[in-house]
Amino acid sequence: MLSSPATAHSNAPVRAFPIAAVTFFCSLGTGILWNSIYFVAESAYGFTKQESMLLAFLNGALYTVVAFNAGRTVRALERRMSPRSALACILATQALLAPVVLLWPDVKTLWICAIAMTALGALQWPIVQHYLVSGRHGASMRNSIGWWNASWMSATAIGLALTGPLEAAGLLAYAIPSMLPIMLIAMCFLPAFPAYPAHHDPEARAAHVPASYAPLLRSARVLHPMGYLVIGALSPVLPYLFGGLQVANAWHAPISSTWHLARLVAVLLLWQTAFWHGRGGTLLIAGLLLGGGFTVAACSTSELTLILGLVAIGLGQGAIYYNAIYYAMAVGSAEVDAGGMHEALVGIGYLTGPLLGLLASAAGAGTPVFIGLVLGLLLIGGIYACLRMRANASVSVG
Repeated sequence: MLSSPATAHSNAPVRAFPIAAVTFFCSLGTGILWNSIYFVAESAYGFTKQESMLLAFLNGALYTVVAFNAGRTVRALERRMSPRSALACILATQALLAPVVLLWPDVKTLWICAIAMTALGALQWPIVQHYLVSGRHGASMRNSIGWWNASWMSATAIGLALTGPLEAAGLLAYAIPSMLPIMLIAMCFLPAFPAYPAHHDPEARAAHVPASYAPLLRSARVLHPMGYLVIGALSPVLPYLFGGLQVANAWHAPISSTWHLARLVAVLLLWQTAFWHGRGGTLLIAGLLLGGGFTVAACSTSELTLILGLVAIGLGQGAIYYNAIYYAMAVGSAEVDAGGMHEALVGIGYLTGPLLGLLASAAGAGTPVFIGLVLGLLLIGGIYACLRMRANASVSVG
Protein backbone atom coordinates (compact mmCIF):
# COMPACT_ATOMS: atom_id res chain seq x y z
CA MET A 1 0.00 0.00 0.00
CA LEU A 2 0.98 3.64 -0.37
CA SER A 3 2.63 5.14 2.66
CA SER A 4 -0.13 7.67 3.37
CA PRO A 5 -2.43 7.05 6.32
CA ALA A 6 -5.72 5.28 5.58
CA THR A 7 -7.65 8.42 6.44
CA ALA A 8 -6.02 10.21 3.51
CA HIS A 9 -7.62 7.89 1.00
CA SER A 10 -10.83 8.86 -0.77
CA ASN A 11 -13.96 6.89 0.09
CA ALA A 12 -15.00 6.62 -3.57
CA PRO A 13 -13.12 5.95 -6.82
CA VAL A 14 -12.26 8.94 -8.98
CA ARG A 15 -15.09 9.89 -11.34
CA ALA A 16 -14.94 8.60 -14.91
CA PHE A 17 -14.87 11.89 -16.83
CA PRO A 18 -11.83 13.62 -15.26
CA ILE A 19 -9.63 10.52 -15.39
CA ALA A 20 -10.74 9.79 -18.97
CA ALA A 21 -9.96 13.39 -19.93
CA VAL A 22 -6.49 13.33 -18.34
CA THR A 23 -5.84 9.97 -19.99
CA PHE A 24 -6.99 11.18 -23.40
CA PHE A 25 -4.85 14.31 -23.50
CA CYS A 26 -1.78 12.64 -22.00
CA SER A 27 -2.14 9.83 -24.53
CA LEU A 28 -2.50 12.34 -27.34
CA GLY A 29 0.94 13.52 -26.30
CA THR A 30 2.15 9.94 -26.03
CA GLY A 31 0.95 9.26 -29.57
CA ILE A 32 3.16 12.11 -30.74
CA LEU A 33 6.20 11.11 -28.66
CA TRP A 34 6.24 7.31 -29.03
CA ASN A 35 5.07 7.07 -32.63
CA SER A 36 5.53 10.34 -34.49
CA ILE A 37 9.02 10.89 -33.11
CA TYR A 38 10.46 8.42 -35.63
CA PHE A 39 8.91 10.36 -38.50
CA VAL A 40 10.22 13.56 -36.92
CA ALA A 41 13.69 12.05 -36.45
CA GLU A 42 13.86 10.78 -40.03
CA SER A 43 12.37 13.87 -41.70
CA ALA A 44 13.69 16.76 -39.62
CA TYR A 45 16.95 15.32 -38.28
CA GLY A 46 17.98 12.85 -40.99
CA PHE A 47 18.04 9.79 -38.71
CA THR A 48 19.05 6.52 -40.34
CA LYS A 49 17.17 3.29 -39.62
CA GLN A 50 19.89 2.25 -37.15
CA GLU A 51 19.73 5.59 -35.31
CA SER A 52 15.94 5.29 -35.02
CA MET A 53 16.38 1.76 -33.67
CA LEU A 54 18.92 3.02 -31.11
CA LEU A 55 16.58 5.80 -29.99
CA ALA A 56 13.74 3.28 -29.60
CA PHE A 57 15.98 0.90 -27.65
CA LEU A 58 17.16 3.55 -25.19
CA ASN A 59 13.61 4.83 -24.71
CA GLY A 60 12.41 1.30 -23.97
CA ALA A 61 15.28 0.59 -21.57
CA LEU A 62 14.70 3.77 -19.59
CA TYR A 63 10.93 3.26 -19.56
CA THR A 64 11.45 -0.23 -18.12
CA VAL A 65 13.72 0.90 -15.30
CA VAL A 66 11.57 3.87 -14.25
CA ALA A 67 8.27 1.94 -14.44
CA PHE A 68 9.66 -1.01 -12.48
CA ASN A 69 10.58 1.38 -9.66
CA ALA A 70 7.37 3.45 -9.88
CA GLY A 71 6.01 2.14 -6.59
CA ARG A 72 9.17 3.00 -4.69
CA THR A 73 9.35 6.40 -6.36
CA VAL A 74 5.76 7.33 -5.51
CA ARG A 75 6.20 6.22 -1.90
CA ALA A 76 9.31 8.40 -1.67
CA LEU A 77 7.49 11.36 -3.22
CA GLU A 78 4.60 10.95 -0.78
CA ARG A 79 6.83 12.17 2.02
CA ARG A 80 6.48 15.59 0.40
CA MET A 81 3.35 15.46 -1.78
CA SER A 82 0.20 13.51 -2.65
CA PRO A 83 -0.03 11.27 -5.75
CA ARG A 84 -2.18 13.97 -7.37
CA SER A 85 0.52 16.59 -6.81
CA ALA A 86 3.16 14.21 -8.14
CA LEU A 87 1.07 13.70 -11.28
CA ALA A 88 0.70 17.46 -11.70
CA CYS A 89 4.49 17.91 -11.47
CA ILE A 90 5.06 15.21 -14.09
CA LEU A 91 2.64 16.80 -16.56
CA ALA A 92 4.02 20.29 -15.95
CA THR A 93 7.59 19.11 -16.58
CA GLN A 94 6.59 17.47 -19.86
CA ALA A 95 4.83 20.69 -20.90
CA LEU A 96 7.98 22.71 -20.21
CA LEU A 97 10.19 20.26 -22.13
CA ALA A 98 7.97 20.14 -25.22
CA PRO A 99 8.99 23.44 -26.91
CA VAL A 100 12.71 22.96 -26.22
CA VAL A 101 13.23 21.05 -29.48
CA LEU A 102 11.85 24.07 -31.37
CA LEU A 103 13.76 26.71 -29.41
CA TRP A 104 17.06 24.83 -29.70
CA PRO A 105 16.75 22.68 -32.86
CA ASP A 106 19.63 20.26 -32.43
CA VAL A 107 19.83 16.49 -32.53
CA LYS A 108 21.16 16.45 -28.95
CA THR A 109 18.09 18.36 -27.81
CA LEU A 110 15.84 15.80 -29.50
CA TRP A 111 17.58 12.95 -27.66
CA ILE A 112 17.38 14.72 -24.30
CA CYS A 113 13.70 15.63 -24.63
CA ALA A 114 12.70 12.20 -25.91
CA ILE A 115 14.47 10.34 -23.12
CA ALA A 116 13.30 12.73 -20.36
CA MET A 117 9.67 12.56 -21.49
CA THR A 118 9.89 8.78 -21.71
CA ALA A 119 11.04 8.57 -18.10
CA LEU A 120 8.25 10.90 -16.96
CA GLY A 121 5.66 8.86 -18.84
CA ALA A 122 6.87 5.66 -17.19
CA LEU A 123 6.10 7.21 -13.80
CA GLN A 124 2.90 8.93 -14.89
CA TRP A 125 0.89 5.90 -16.03
CA PRO A 126 1.20 3.70 -12.91
CA ILE A 127 -0.17 6.61 -10.87
CA VAL A 128 -3.08 7.11 -13.29
CA GLN A 129 -3.84 3.36 -13.25
CA HIS A 130 -3.79 3.38 -9.45
CA TYR A 131 -6.44 6.11 -9.42
CA LEU A 132 -8.41 4.29 -12.12
CA VAL A 133 -9.01 0.97 -10.38
CA SER A 134 -8.60 1.63 -6.65
CA GLY A 135 -11.91 0.93 -4.95
CA ARG A 136 -13.26 -0.99 -7.96
CA HIS A 137 -13.62 -4.76 -8.17
CA GLY A 138 -14.84 -7.42 -10.60
CA ALA A 139 -17.15 -6.14 -13.32
CA SER A 140 -16.70 -2.54 -12.13
CA MET A 141 -12.92 -2.80 -12.55
CA ARG A 142 -13.24 -4.42 -15.98
CA ASN A 143 -15.65 -1.67 -17.06
CA SER A 144 -13.36 1.13 -15.87
CA ILE A 145 -10.41 -0.47 -17.66
CA GLY A 146 -12.59 -0.72 -20.77
CA TRP A 147 -13.44 2.96 -21.08
CA TRP A 148 -9.93 3.91 -19.98
CA ASN A 149 -8.42 1.74 -22.75
CA ALA A 150 -10.83 3.26 -25.27
CA SER A 151 -9.75 6.73 -24.15
CA TRP A 152 -5.99 6.31 -24.42
CA MET A 153 -5.99 4.09 -27.50
CA SER A 154 -8.16 6.47 -29.51
CA ALA A 155 -5.93 9.36 -28.46
CA THR A 156 -2.68 7.65 -29.52
CA ALA A 157 -4.23 6.80 -32.88
CA ILE A 158 -5.26 10.43 -33.38
CA GLY A 159 -1.82 11.63 -32.31
CA LEU A 160 -0.10 9.49 -34.92
CA ALA A 161 -2.64 10.19 -37.69
CA LEU A 162 -2.20 13.96 -37.23
CA THR A 163 1.46 13.58 -38.15
CA GLY A 164 0.49 13.00 -41.79
CA PRO A 165 -1.04 16.45 -42.38
CA LEU A 166 1.83 18.07 -40.45
CA GLU A 167 4.38 16.25 -42.62
CA ALA A 168 2.55 17.17 -45.84
CA ALA A 169 2.42 20.82 -44.77
CA GLY A 170 6.10 20.88 -43.79
CA LEU A 171 5.22 21.51 -40.12
CA LEU A 172 6.56 18.28 -38.65
CA ALA A 173 8.96 20.23 -36.43
CA TYR A 174 5.91 21.45 -34.45
CA ALA A 175 4.70 17.92 -33.56
CA ILE A 176 6.60 17.58 -30.27
CA PRO A 177 6.15 21.25 -29.19
CA SER A 178 2.39 20.71 -29.56
CA MET A 179 2.59 18.70 -26.35
CA LEU A 180 2.84 21.99 -24.40
CA PRO A 181 -0.84 22.99 -24.76
CA ILE A 182 -1.92 19.34 -24.65
CA MET A 183 -0.34 18.77 -21.23
CA LEU A 184 -1.65 22.07 -19.90
CA ILE A 185 -5.18 21.04 -20.89
CA ALA A 186 -4.72 17.68 -19.16
CA MET A 187 -3.68 19.46 -15.95
CA CYS A 188 -6.99 21.35 -15.91
CA PHE A 189 -8.78 18.12 -14.95
CA LEU A 190 -6.51 17.19 -12.02
CA PRO A 191 -8.45 19.26 -9.42
CA ALA A 192 -11.30 16.75 -9.86
CA PHE A 193 -9.00 13.99 -8.58
CA PRO A 194 -8.89 13.31 -4.83
CA ALA A 195 -5.47 13.90 -3.30
CA TYR A 196 -5.18 10.14 -2.71
CA PRO A 197 -6.80 7.22 -4.57
CA ALA A 198 -9.78 5.38 -3.08
CA HIS A 199 -9.30 2.69 -0.43
CA HIS A 200 -9.10 -0.77 -2.01
CA ASP A 201 -11.04 -3.16 0.26
CA PRO A 202 -9.07 -6.43 0.68
CA GLU A 203 -12.22 -8.43 1.47
CA ALA A 204 -13.95 -7.25 -1.71
CA ARG A 205 -10.79 -8.01 -3.65
CA ALA A 206 -10.70 -11.59 -2.34
CA ALA A 207 -14.33 -12.13 -3.37
CA HIS A 208 -13.65 -11.06 -6.98
CA VAL A 209 -10.21 -12.60 -7.64
CA PRO A 210 -10.47 -16.39 -8.10
CA ALA A 211 -7.49 -18.74 -8.08
CA SER A 212 -7.55 -19.00 -11.91
CA TYR A 213 -6.46 -15.36 -12.25
CA ALA A 214 -2.90 -16.03 -11.04
CA PRO A 215 -1.90 -18.39 -13.88
CA LEU A 216 -3.65 -16.17 -16.41
CA LEU A 217 -1.65 -13.21 -15.09
CA ARG A 218 1.57 -15.20 -15.46
CA SER A 219 0.66 -16.06 -19.05
CA ALA A 220 -0.41 -12.50 -19.88
CA ARG A 221 2.84 -11.14 -18.46
CA VAL A 222 4.75 -13.22 -20.99
CA LEU A 223 2.59 -12.20 -23.95
CA HIS A 224 2.28 -8.55 -22.89
CA PRO A 225 5.92 -7.62 -23.74
CA MET A 226 5.62 -9.75 -26.89
CA GLY A 227 2.95 -7.33 -28.13
CA TYR A 228 5.22 -4.35 -27.57
CA LEU A 229 8.18 -6.26 -29.01
CA VAL A 230 6.29 -6.32 -32.31
CA ILE A 231 5.40 -2.63 -32.05
CA GLY A 232 8.93 -1.74 -31.00
CA ALA A 233 10.37 -3.69 -33.93
CA LEU A 234 7.97 -2.31 -36.52
CA SER A 235 7.44 1.35 -35.55
CA PRO A 236 10.99 2.65 -36.18
CA VAL A 237 11.20 0.95 -39.60
CA LEU A 238 7.74 1.92 -40.87
CA PRO A 239 8.95 5.21 -42.39
CA TYR A 240 11.52 3.24 -44.40
CA LEU A 241 9.13 0.40 -45.26
CA PHE A 242 6.89 2.92 -47.01
CA GLY A 243 9.80 3.83 -49.27
CA GLY A 244 9.46 0.52 -51.09
CA LEU A 245 5.70 0.85 -51.56
CA GLN A 246 5.65 4.26 -53.29
CA VAL A 247 2.99 5.62 -50.93
CA ALA A 248 2.49 9.39 -50.77
CA ASN A 249 4.02 10.98 -47.65
CA ALA A 250 0.65 12.28 -46.49
CA TRP A 251 -0.58 8.67 -46.17
CA HIS A 252 2.35 7.31 -44.15
CA ALA A 253 1.10 8.19 -40.67
CA PRO A 254 -2.62 7.46 -41.35
CA ILE A 255 -1.81 3.97 -42.67
CA SER A 256 0.53 3.42 -39.72
CA SER A 257 -2.35 4.27 -37.39
CA THR A 258 -4.52 1.38 -38.67
CA TRP A 259 -3.12 -0.93 -36.01
CA HIS A 260 -4.14 1.63 -33.39
CA LEU A 261 -7.72 1.61 -34.72
CA ALA A 262 -7.81 -2.20 -34.81
CA ARG A 263 -6.54 -2.28 -31.23
CA LEU A 264 -9.34 0.07 -30.24
CA VAL A 265 -11.89 -2.27 -31.85
CA ALA A 266 -10.47 -5.19 -29.85
CA VAL A 267 -10.75 -3.41 -26.50
CA LEU A 268 -14.26 -2.14 -27.28
CA LEU A 269 -15.31 -5.75 -27.93
CA LEU A 270 -13.77 -7.01 -24.69
CA TRP A 271 -15.20 -4.05 -22.78
CA GLN A 272 -18.76 -4.91 -23.80
CA THR A 273 -18.50 -8.69 -23.32
CA ALA A 274 -17.78 -11.10 -20.49
CA PHE A 275 -16.71 -14.27 -22.33
CA TRP A 276 -12.98 -13.59 -22.09
CA HIS A 277 -12.14 -13.10 -18.42
CA GLY A 278 -10.99 -16.25 -16.69
CA ARG A 279 -10.34 -17.99 -20.02
CA GLY A 280 -6.96 -18.68 -21.60
CA GLY A 281 -8.30 -19.07 -25.15
CA THR A 282 -8.46 -15.29 -25.63
CA LEU A 283 -4.74 -14.97 -24.97
CA LEU A 284 -3.96 -17.86 -27.35
CA ILE A 285 -5.92 -16.34 -30.27
CA ALA A 286 -4.45 -12.91 -29.57
CA GLY A 287 -0.93 -14.31 -29.69
CA LEU A 288 -1.57 -15.96 -33.06
CA LEU A 289 -2.95 -12.70 -34.48
CA LEU A 290 0.09 -10.85 -33.22
CA GLY A 291 2.65 -13.18 -34.80
CA GLY A 292 0.77 -13.58 -38.07
CA GLY A 293 0.15 -9.87 -38.38
CA PHE A 294 3.81 -9.02 -37.91
CA THR A 295 4.84 -11.51 -40.60
CA VAL A 296 2.38 -10.08 -43.11
CA ALA A 297 3.24 -6.44 -42.34
CA ALA A 298 7.02 -6.88 -42.38
CA CYS A 299 6.90 -8.83 -45.68
CA SER A 300 4.25 -6.64 -47.32
CA THR A 301 4.61 -5.80 -51.00
CA SER A 302 1.50 -3.62 -51.26
CA GLU A 303 -0.54 -1.16 -49.24
CA LEU A 304 -3.28 -3.78 -48.77
CA THR A 305 -1.04 -6.44 -47.26
CA LEU A 306 0.60 -3.86 -45.00
CA ILE A 307 -2.79 -2.69 -43.74
CA LEU A 308 -4.01 -6.27 -43.18
CA GLY A 309 -0.89 -7.07 -41.21
CA LEU A 310 -1.23 -3.94 -39.09
CA VAL A 311 -4.90 -4.72 -38.40
CA ALA A 312 -4.01 -8.23 -37.17
CA ILE A 313 -1.28 -6.79 -34.96
CA GLY A 314 -3.72 -4.29 -33.47
CA LEU A 315 -6.39 -6.89 -32.71
CA GLY A 316 -3.90 -9.23 -31.07
CA GLN A 317 -2.05 -6.59 -29.10
CA GLY A 318 -5.28 -4.96 -27.90
CA ALA A 319 -6.67 -8.23 -26.55
CA ILE A 320 -3.38 -9.04 -24.82
CA TYR A 321 -3.16 -5.57 -23.28
CA TYR A 322 -6.70 -5.67 -21.88
CA ASN A 323 -6.15 -9.09 -20.30
CA ALA A 324 -2.74 -8.13 -18.94
CA ILE A 325 -3.79 -4.94 -17.18
CA TYR A 326 -7.00 -6.41 -15.77
CA TYR A 327 -5.29 -9.45 -14.24
CA ALA A 328 -2.36 -7.30 -13.05
CA MET A 329 -4.54 -4.80 -11.21
CA ALA A 330 -7.01 -7.40 -9.90
CA VAL A 331 -4.33 -9.71 -8.50
CA GLY A 332 -2.08 -6.81 -7.48
CA SER A 333 -4.74 -5.02 -5.41
CA ALA A 334 -4.75 -1.96 -7.73
CA GLU A 335 -1.41 -0.75 -6.35
CA VAL A 336 1.13 1.49 -8.08
CA ASP A 337 3.55 -1.45 -7.98
CA ALA A 338 1.15 -3.56 -10.07
CA GLY A 339 0.78 -0.76 -12.61
CA GLY A 340 4.53 -0.21 -12.55
CA MET A 341 5.23 -3.85 -13.38
CA HIS A 342 2.63 -3.70 -16.17
CA GLU A 343 4.35 -0.64 -17.66
CA ALA A 344 7.82 -2.13 -17.13
CA LEU A 345 6.78 -5.06 -19.34
CA VAL A 346 5.75 -2.50 -21.96
CA GLY A 347 9.27 -1.11 -21.79
CA ILE A 348 10.84 -4.57 -22.11
CA GLY A 349 8.88 -5.15 -25.28
CA TYR A 350 9.77 -1.74 -26.65
CA LEU A 351 13.50 -2.25 -26.09
CA THR A 352 13.64 -5.87 -27.29
CA GLY A 353 12.24 -5.17 -30.76
CA PRO A 354 14.76 -2.45 -31.63
CA LEU A 355 17.55 -4.49 -30.01
CA LEU A 356 16.88 -7.33 -32.44
CA GLY A 357 16.99 -4.84 -35.29
CA LEU A 358 20.32 -3.45 -34.10
CA LEU A 359 21.77 -6.95 -33.73
CA ALA A 360 20.64 -7.92 -37.22
CA SER A 361 22.11 -4.73 -38.63
CA ALA A 362 25.42 -5.17 -36.79
CA ALA A 363 25.71 -8.69 -38.18
CA GLY A 364 25.13 -7.39 -41.69
CA ALA A 365 21.90 -9.37 -41.96
CA GLY A 366 18.90 -8.22 -43.96
CA THR A 367 15.19 -7.92 -43.24
CA PRO A 368 14.49 -11.71 -43.45
CA VAL A 369 16.91 -12.39 -40.57
CA PHE A 370 15.38 -9.58 -38.53
CA ILE A 371 11.89 -10.97 -39.11
CA GLY A 372 13.11 -14.44 -38.21
CA LEU A 373 14.55 -13.20 -34.91
CA VAL A 374 11.28 -11.49 -33.96
CA LEU A 375 9.16 -14.51 -34.95
CA GLY A 376 11.53 -16.82 -33.09
CA LEU A 377 11.08 -14.85 -29.88
CA LEU A 378 7.32 -14.70 -30.41
CA LEU A 379 7.22 -18.48 -30.80
CA ILE A 380 9.31 -19.05 -27.68
CA GLY A 381 7.21 -16.56 -25.74
CA GLY A 382 3.96 -18.13 -26.91
CA ILE A 383 5.05 -21.63 -25.85
CA TYR A 384 6.30 -20.35 -22.50
CA ALA A 385 3.02 -18.47 -21.92
CA CYS A 386 1.06 -21.68 -22.50
CA LEU A 387 3.28 -23.59 -20.09
CA ARG A 388 2.74 -20.98 -17.39
CA MET A 389 -1.01 -21.32 -17.66
CA ARG A 390 -2.41 -24.00 -15.36
CA ALA A 391 -5.30 -26.21 -16.47
CA ASN A 392 -7.78 -24.39 -14.25
CA ALA A 393 -7.05 -21.11 -16.04
CA SER A 394 -9.67 -22.09 -18.63
CA VAL A 395 -12.40 -22.22 -16.02
CA SER A 396 -14.93 -19.39 -16.51
CA VAL A 397 -15.42 -17.05 -13.57
CA GLY A 398 -17.98 -14.38 -12.80
